[in-house]
Parts: sequence; C-alpha cells; structure tokens
Amino acid sequence: MYCIAILTDQEQEGQKSAEYIRNYCTEKHVFPLIEIYQKQEQFFAQTLKTVPTVVFLALPGVSGLNAAEHLRSLYPKCGIIWCSDLDFSLHAFRLRIEYFFMKPVEEQKIKEGLSIWFECKKGGGYERKESN
Repeated sequence: MYCIAILTDQEQEGQKSAEYIRNYCTEKHVFPLIEIYQKQEQFFAQTLKTVPTVVFLALPGVSGLNAAEHLRSLYPKCGIIWCSDLDFSLHAFRLRIEYFFMKPVEEQKIKEGLSIWFECKKGGGYERKESN
C-alpha cells in the first residue's frame, strides 16, 4: 500500500492537495493512505515509524529546501513532489526530486508530478521533470 504524505504550512492548502491526490489516485484505481502534516517536526518523527512512499512538499522558501534536503538524506528512494514559492529548480535537480513546480498549487501540476512518479516507479528509473 502506498503512503502519501503532504507537508505544508497551510491547513487549507493541505486539504485541497489531498483532494487532488485522492482524485488522481482514484482515477488510477490506487487507494493510498494520505496523511497531512503542518509541522516538520511531527512529520519527520512520523517518518521514523512509517516511511512515506511519496511526499508532496509545499513549504515556503528555505523551509521547503531544508525539508527536501533532509527528506532526501534520510530516505533516498522516497518520491518527492515539491512546490515552492521560490525557484529552487537547480536544487531540485541536484536532490533528484521527481517533480518540482512553483506556486500556486494547482491540481494539474500535482497530477503531472504523480504521473511522472508512477511511471518511474513502474519503469524502475527516474526521469526528473520540472514545471514552470
């Protein structure tokens, strides 16, 4: 079973993102456990118990960069879809982020990120992509 974690500092954004992810997964006949976190400490404490299969990361500025770096160092095989208010595309490439895009959070961009991640998972390799 897939576990998809959402890490964002805004509750409404987390709920909306979960809805987008749930819609996409339902279309693909995949029914993951989706968990929403607003505090990095709580998120990383939970990952020690259950490592997420993929993380949708939507934290502002350097907080997002720090979370992405920490997540990748702890769990190199965890899929990461990263949305930021700053252009961290070079960092995303360096960190092997599966999909990076800049805010606003939009359903189509989340779907693209998940689609790329699922294709990589099936094929066994990663093709990184970013959206502007």
